[in-house]
This record gives sequence, structure tokens and C-alpha cells, in this order.
Amino acid sequence: MKKTLFALIASATVLLAGAAQAGVSNFDELATGGDFTSLNDISPYAGLSWSGDWFAGDNTIDGYANAAHSGANFAVNGFGSDAVTVSSATGFNFGGAWFATPDGVGDKASWINISAYDSLNQLIGSTGNVAIGDSYSWVGAAFSNVSWLSITRDSGWYVMDDFTTSASGSADVPEPATPLILAVGAVALMAARRRSAR
Repeated sequence: MKKTLFALIASATVLLAGAAQAGVSNFDELATGGDFTSLNDISPYAGLSWSGDWFAGDNTIDGYANAAHSGANFAVNGFGSDAVTVSSATGFNFGGAWFATPDGVGDKASWINISAYDSLNQLIGSTGNVAIGDSYSWVGAAFSNVSWLSITRDSGWYVMDDFTTSASGSADVPEPATPLILAVGAVALMAARRRSAR
């Protein structure tokens, strides 16, 4: 009985870890050390591949005190590319992300546009140009079965946080471990009753 209970708990832990990966990426677990870190160098991050012009930073970097929507870290577009991409070998659903401009830099983007493509490079949809500023704005997308995203802007810098995805075919907030957690609880309750009956 103990072995079964431990096996169920271990399985629930693995499923919960998987569910966390397919949710909100806030970049906070990345070590930035007060500087910018290439997301491309650590790809895949959160199960996704990030193009060479994506960087992670933290709000101690000069000019980026407002750059994290949650926690202390964020992603920022690179040094000169008009478009940056996020891709995956398997399809994913993209719900949206929070965008702003860093308040301490001179050249700021005034809008971003997110376009989603499938595995045949066909356009799934686009947000159109969405205005952004020093305060964070949610840019919702609800694109399904995405192979890659392209994020463009007019010019200058923007920051992004709480990048929200789920595995293709699942809901925006995945809960695959719920039935297993209930089963673990039931087995634990039965085990406790057997012990008290002895």
C-alpha cells in the first residue's frame, strides 16, 4: 500500500511540474545577475525556442525599473531586429503576454504586433498594431496550434512578461493532475482508515 501511495504521489508531482511549464513564463527563474542574458543561448526555455534577439533581464538594470510585470525579471527585444520569434517543434496555444516600454530608455516602441503561424508557415492570425507605453498592457491573442510567433514593432525597445501558453489541444489553464490528486487523496484516506481499524 505504501509503495502504491508513493508511486501515485510521484506521478502527481511529475504532472504538476508539466502543468506549470505549460502556463505562464515570467522569466524569474533565470539568473540575470543585473545584466541581459540571451534567451536564445538557453533555448529551449519554457519548452520554446527563442530567436537570437530575445534577452532576459531584471529590474535592477539601469532604465528598466518598471520592466517586470510580475516578479523581478522580464524579456526584452534585441539590438536592432524589427521582428523576434518564439517557436516550438510541437504546436502550442498562445493566450497573450504583458507588454510595456522601459521607462528609462530614449528609443521606445510605440506599438507591437504579434502574428502566429502554423507548421506550414501559414498565417493563423494577428493582433494588429497594439499601442504600448510605460505601464504594462495585456495583449491577448488566443491563437491555437501555433508553430511560431513573430513579434514586430515600429522601432525602439519594449519589454514583455508573463508569456502565456498551453499545450496544443488543452485549455488555457491546464489542469491535467487534478484527477490524479483526487485519486492520491482517496488512497491516502483508505490507508488511514485501515490503520485506525487495526
